[in-house]
Amino acid sequence: MIADLLDLASVRIGQGMGIKRQLADVSLLVDQSVGELRVAFFHAKIRHLSKCPGFADVDPDRTQQMIGNLVANSVAYGDLKHPITITTEIRREALWITVHNHGQVIPESLIPDLFEPMTRASDRTENVRSVGLGLFIVREIANAQGGTITVHSAPVTGTAFEIQIPVIGIGS
Repeated sequence: MIADLLDLASVRIGQGMGIKRQLADVSLLVDQSVGELRVAFFHAKIRHLSKCPGFADVDPDRTQQMIGNLVANSVAYGDLKHPITITTEIRREALWITVHNHGQVIPESLIPDLFEPMTRASDRTENVRSVGLGLFIVREIANAQGGTITVHSAPVTGTAFEIQIPVIGIGS
């Protein structure tokens, strides 16, 4: 939580998110993140689907932070009877990371403000320890790497957060 508040302060004073890009094996990076998240969220089923493996020039620590924040939200607000799925793919010179879960739909009216600090799409508070910075930080990390994040939420298909980060170097 302290790290999140420091990230918020850094963005608010105009310093932005510190990014240290390096060439990383995306599948290995995400598998490592998923392994750690499975320990932290042992009661959730978390899986990684690598559609197009390869290397991308990204910030590995910040990429894992984005995935961790999105999985934490999926655990807090999703239906844990269904798995949380992280899909990675390198296509059209961009890394795509999607974190998908089932559960309560995010109302369309809340989506425009969803990535603002101290914002939540649910009034659910039991077992949720958060100050509402996770999605804001994900957006700021994506932006700092020249990327974007979008969300799609529907009753039948669930909720999917999709990050797109342009990559400088790609290879398999």
